Amino acid sequence: MVYRPLETELLRTARAIGCAALDGGGMAVFQAADAFRLFTGREPDSVRMLADIAEMAGVAESPAGKAV
Repeated sequence: MVYRPLETELLRTARAIGCAALDGGGMAVFQAADAFRLFTGREPDSVRMLADIAEMAGVAESPAGKAV
């Protein structure tokens, strides 16, 4: 799983030939969300976190494939 960069040549090629492919952004976000929940006892905003990682990576879509 690669989460930086979110969009790699391998992912672009896989999608171009019709393969379903996910980047590693979701893995990074949900691991961080679980850690935040364990450390603080508070519920993280995973949707916002996904949008933030996509914005930081400079991509037009979130790791979950939703438009940001």
